[in-house]
Amino acid sequence: MNAPSFVDGSALEWRATPCAGVRWKKLYFDAASGESAVLLEFAPGASYDAHRHPAGEQYLVLSGELEDGGKRYGPLSYVRYAPGSAHRPSSPTGALVFVTLPRPIETL
Repeated sequence: MNAPSFVDGSALEWRATPCAGVRWKKLYFDAASGESAVLLEFAPGASYDAHRHPAGEQYLVLSGELEDGGKRYGPLSYVRYAPGSAHRPSSPTGALVFVTLPRPIETL
């Protein structure tokens, strides 16, 4: 039986993104496939650049509120985007979001 991978997210440093008011922590990254799992932190009023997901995306809002595609998602909201989809999420109040990506995003 294989041991699970473990990352203490609270021990990781927040990193800046190209988007003002949005920071991230890398929990997992596979260089061969581009698969990743990250935490995104949105400051109140921050938004992420418009981008496409070549292989899809899944996210779970952990706290706060995320606005995406004309809808607002609160804590424990799970959202899945199909491959090829595009969006520009933002947060009016601030949010902490867990994101998984099978491949990296493409900025639009």
